[in-house]
Amino acid sequence: MVGVPLASDEDAVDGVVYRRTLPSSLGATAEQRLVQEVDAALRIVDEFRPHVLHATTDYRNALVAQAVSQATGIPWILEVRGLMEQTWIASHRSKSSRARAADSEKARLVAAKEAELANEAHAVVTLSRTMAQELARRGVDDSRVVVVPNGVEDALLSRPTDMTDARRQVLPDLPSKAYAVGAVSALVDYEGFDVLLRAAARIIHDPSSPKELRNDLHVVIAGDGTAAPALRALTHELGIGDRTTMPGRVPRADAPTWLLSLDAVVVPRRDLRVTQWVTPQKPVEALALGRPLVVSDLPALRESVRTEEGLDCALLVPPEDPEALAGEIIRLWSHRHGSDGRSQAGRKLAASRRWPTLADRYVTVYRRLAHETAEE
Repeated sequence: MVGVPLASDEDAVDGVVYRRTLPSSLGATAEQRLVQEVDAALRIVDEFRPHVLHATTDYRNALVAQAVSQATGIPWILEVRGLMEQTWIASHRSKSSRARAADSEKARLVAAKEAELANEAHAVVTLSRTMAQELARRGVDDSRVVVVPNGVEDALLSRPTDMTDARRQVLPDLPSKAYAVGAVSALVDYEGFDVLLRAAARIIHDPSSPKELRNDLHVVIAGDGTAAPALRALTHELGIGDRTTMPGRVPRADAPTWLLSLDAVVVPRRDLRVTQWVTPQKPVEALALGRPLVVSDLPALRESVRTEEGLDCALLVPPEDPEALAGEIIRLWSHRHGSDGRSQAGRKLAASRRWPTLADRYVTVYRRLAHETAEE
C-alpha cells in the first residue's frame, strides 16, 4: 500500500521475484484489508508451495503469516527488525509528548501484540543480542531467537577506499582542504543530527579549537526526512550554513560514494528506547569502507561496532552532548595522518558480516523448520 502508483504487479531483482498484491479495491476496515492480504498470500502459496513463510516487522505482517500458516500447515518465521511502538513514540518531538505516547494504550497494545505473535511464530529472527534481550524481557523464549545482524555487500569490502576520487564525484565544490564529517541517513529527529550541527558550530566558533580545523570543518548530511527543514534552519541559526551541505535524498547506489567522501562518519543518535535497541545499517557500511566512525554510546550501537574480542571499532560519545562530540571530532582530526587501528579492525568486523555469510543463518533456520514439519 506504500510505493509507486501504477507499479507493475511483478518485478525481478537479482533473480528474486517480487509480487505486489494490492487489490483494485481496498477493504473498508483494517480487518477486511488483512483478509485480502491473507487471500492473496494463499493464492501465491498454492502456486509456489514454499517450505517456510517469512514475515518481517511489524505485527500486521505477522498476522497474515500466522493465518496462512494455520490454513496450510507451513511453518512461519517472524523477523523483528524494529519495535513498532518505539518508533512511533520516537516520532514525537518533545519529551512530554513522547512520555504521553509511551504511556498510551496504543503503545501497550502494540508491544503486547508483537510479543504474542513472536511467541506464536515457529522461530524469531532479530538484528542484535540487544534486541533479543528486549524480546526476552517481553516474554519471548530466548532459545527460539536467532540473531542476524545488519550486513554488507561483498562489493563494499572490495571497493577502493580513495576519498579523493569519491569527493570529486559527489562534492566537487568542497574546498580541497575541507575536513568533512557527516552521514548518509534518513533525517528523522531521533537520528540526532542537530547534535552534530551544534558540535560543528562549537568547533568553528570557539577560538580555542585548532585554527586549521576551524577553517576547514564542513558538515555533510545526505538524506531526507521530516527533520530536514528544521536542520536546514538550524544551520543558519548557528551561523554554519556556508559550512553545511545537505543534498537531500541520494540514490542508494551512490550512498557508498557519499560515505567515502567523508573524513569521518558520525551517527549521533538520541538516547531513546528505539535507539537503545535497534541497530542502524549505515555504521557497518562505513566500517566496510574504512571510514573513521563516531557513534552515540548506546547499547545497540556499541554492539554494532564492537568485535567479539571487545575492541570498539568506533569512537563512542555520550548521546545528545554536542561538547563531547566536538571533542571527539577534534581528536579524530588531530590523528588524521596516522594509521587508524580502529578502521582496520572495522573492515575486519564488516567482513564477518557479509550477506552471504549471514544468509547461511537463515538457511539453517529454514532447513530446521522444514525438517521438523516433515517429521510431524
